[in-house]
Amino acid sequence: MVEALGINLKELIFAIINFLILTGTLTFFLYKPVLRMFDTRSNTIKDTLDNANAVNARADAKMEAYNKRIAGVEVEAREIVKNSKLKAEAQAQTIIDEAHAEAAKIKEKAAADIERERQQAMTEMKGQIAALAVLAAEKILEKEIAVTGQDEIIDGILEQAGTSGWQN
Repeated sequence: MVEALGINLKELIFAIINFLILTGTLTFFLYKPVLRMFDTRSNTIKDTLDNANAVNARADAKMEAYNKRIAGVEVEAREIVKNSKLKAEAQAQTIIDEAHAEAAKIKEKAAADIERERQQAMTEMKGQIAALAVLAAEKILEKEIAVTGQDEIIDGILEQAGTSGWQN
């Protein structure tokens, strides 16, 4: 009957034997070590929980002791807070005064920098204006044209200088 279904009996038995060998090998090499690992992990977790409970008990005892000490120090704490507020206000005023002084220094430096950059820009513009004047004179001398032609050349040079921006 097995042969009528197209199943080779030898191959089926061989596959079953291979499966059983594989299952036995995996059980021996994997299942048991995995179970041991789970047991070890379970024991580690139990130990950790027991340790945590002990630490919590010690922490509770310390907390009670601290609460008793805190009850006796309230007046001292109020005095410390009062002194701290006075010191903080004094420090705040000192910081504000230092900030005002620093701001004044920064304003003075910025004004000096602006003036220096303005002088530098004026010097650069003078050089560029002189260069444009020389360029215009060269164009006028090259062309030797009538007065109306000179005006057109000068306007063209100024437009060219305006679209390309000042040279740096």
